[in-house]
Amino acid sequence: MRRVPALTIILAATAVLMGTLLSCGGGSVFAGDGTCGEASAEGSTTWYFAEGYTGEGFQEYLTLLNPQDSWTELDLDLLYNEGSSQPVELDLPPQSRVTMDINAYAGQGKEVSLHLESTLPIVAERPMYFTYRGAWNGCTVTSVTEALSDAWYFAEGCTREGFETWVLLANPGEGQASATVHLILEDASVTPVDVDLPPHSRRTVFVNDMVGEERDVSARIEASIPICVERVMYFDYHGMWEGGHASSGLSLPRQDFLFAEGYTGAGFEEWLTLYSPRESGGDNGTDVTLNCLFQGVEEQSFDIHLEPDRRHTLNINQLVGEGKDVSMELSADEPFLAERPMYFNYKGVCRGGHVSKGIEAAGTHWYLAEGTTRPGYDTYLCLMNPGEVQADLEVDFVCAGGYDYSVEWAPPPPPKVVTHEYSLPPGSRLTLDVEQQQLMPAQDYSFEVRSDQPIAVERSLYYPGCSFNVDNAMDHLWNLSVNIGERVEGTEGELAAAYYLMGVLEGYGYEPWLQDVPLPNGSFTHNVIADRVGTWGDTMIVGGHYDTKIATGSPGANDNGSGAVVTLELARCFAEMPARCDLRFIFFGGEELLVNHTDLHHFGSRYYVDNMTQEEEEDLVGAVIIDMVGVGEQLYARTMGVGPMDLCNRLMAYSQGAGISLPYMLSGSYSDHEPFENAGIPAVWLEYKDDPWYHTFEDSYDKINPAFIENTGRLLEGFIRDYTPPCGAPYKPMD
Repeated sequence: MRRVPALTIILAATAVLMGTLLSCGGGSVFAGDGTCGEASAEGSTTWYFAEGYTGEGFQEYLTLLNPQDSWTELDLDLLYNEGSSQPVELDLPPQSRVTMDINAYAGQGKEVSLHLESTLPIVAERPMYFTYRGAWNGCTVTSVTEALSDAWYFAEGCTREGFETWVLLANPGEGQASATVHLILEDASVTPVDVDLPPHSRRTVFVNDMVGEERDVSARIEASIPICVERVMYFDYHGMWEGGHASSGLSLPRQDFLFAEGYTGAGFEEWLTLYSPRESGGDNGTDVTLNCLFQGVEEQSFDIHLEPDRRHTLNINQLVGEGKDVSMELSADEPFLAERPMYFNYKGVCRGGHVSKGIEAAGTHWYLAEGTTRPGYDTYLCLMNPGEVQADLEVDFVCAGGYDYSVEWAPPPPPKVVTHEYSLPPGSRLTLDVEQQQLMPAQDYSFEVRSDQPIAVERSLYYPGCSFNVDNAMDHLWNLSVNIGERVEGTEGELAAAYYLMGVLEGYGYEPWLQDVPLPNGSFTHNVIADRVGTWGDTMIVGGHYDTKIATGSPGANDNGSGAVVTLELARCFAEMPARCDLRFIFFGGEELLVNHTDLHHFGSRYYVDNMTQEEEEDLVGAVIIDMVGVGEQLYARTMGVGPMDLCNRLMAYSQGAGISLPYMLSGSYSDHEPFENAGIPAVWLEYKDDPWYHTFEDSYDKINPAFIENTGRLLEGFIRDYTPPCGAPYKPMD
């Protein structure tokens, strides 16, 4: 069999990188969720992954770190349900990170397990990005199954509302295997499930069907010959945070567990699931000591008694308090099982959950295969020093590369390995934001950690994505229309909204500013403005007003919280990856009519246009105004017909090509497109027609259709990414 040459592997890894980057511009979207990975103490020549799927909505990868100074040969065997297998042979370069697209190797629609054999020790992890059942977006990463076993244990599992749990079993051997999956419930009852595993095959057990709904479930698997097993959970946590997480389990219970990662801050719920098998602790169960380590705070210790063969769950937020970076050390006289699930809304832009089974003992050498600085990803290394001596350590950031050298202006290749030094005080933890470690942007990285004292290491990776996420927009709409409410121009409510928008934009990495706009009554309204530099010249304005109509009691959910939050989420998307043109996001104040039957309106947008510099006007390709896009039946592109139609026509042409209905409707001077058109600047107003609650107190959050918000946001995201500035515009490198 012919081995794949090194150049092919490198090009394939580059193709995966570029494909992921391009997915931010349209196509499949797997946004929201995060993963956590336990570090490997050393490389291995054998790796097993029981779970895998390449069906609709699923994208599976294999990330490989070769930490050796020489090439290594890798044999990959793909195992399928029907008992067949598919061999693949690769050569891995020295000190390299390589990514394999398993969908491309296995084909679409396959349930697949993986068996790896290498000539030298390597490190492997299996990321999967998915839309589960066409509804729940997320990602999982699994690692650290280096040997087969005839026994496997899992502390975590749940069939409560919004949870679906699966157990995956794979037999990579030549012999026939039989296995029993013992599902242990919170009331100590046990449900056994028998499974037959032909040679080179895999099987799936849907736990919800086996034990029923509303159960907490641990699992013990007994097999006639050594096999590998994983547990995967998909969820819609509290009906708000959807995603999935996976674990490769343990072949034996342990007396000690170390969890380097943990957080109880805003938007995070951390749990600890525990299980004491009767064969380990006997009829009396097991006593566990839990020691919690923090950043700059004294340790906390707790004593926990585990009843035998009964699933136990602890809420860490309640145990240690809110707002804590916390690592955990567990020890007992008898072996037991522990896992740490966390569910979150990370920074308000990434909802999901991850799980860790921890490590047994601190060590001085650790590896992690997965990590990235690509747009739409946040990667962290969590380091825990449970000892009494300061740990001095080095971290090697091993880069996968992926530059296009055919482009004349391509930057120099990134360093293959970047090494940084850190110190970790005794009895403490440290979190490293990988993106802040002076590394190259838009690269895949693996990690090697060396310490002079034993430490524990985990890696958390969050994937907010760089595509429009309607959940983010709806969260902002709740804050604007419910938490803040009326935002009449020149009032404290409008100012509170302006500061809210400023704070969110700052969190996305912008440097927003307020443009003070005088009102006829002597007060001020404010435009909130934020800029994003693109890769080629010229500027597009994207925006809409955020104030509400006076004397109506309207909370302004549709008019115009809807347009403001679409603008805000688009700003987040393009903070992750810039467009070709420069972007100026403007949240206009004072759009609403201040006095009925007058022309006293559009104060923010009129003031902005009147105070543009000649250079700003010359560089402007036009303004996209988003106003009232959450209620109605049809989205329209609207203009007054007095300004240039260039931008409107290009947007309608794009929508037609994208299969999105966007007919034209002639408009009066009803929104912030008016001053732009009157100044001879191309402008287009997007609006859903009609809103029966317009300018009334019933313009509330519950009336908004999230699908309309998403349709508008996805349309504009694609249009902006696709927009090509006029020929001859100067090139500006991405920041």
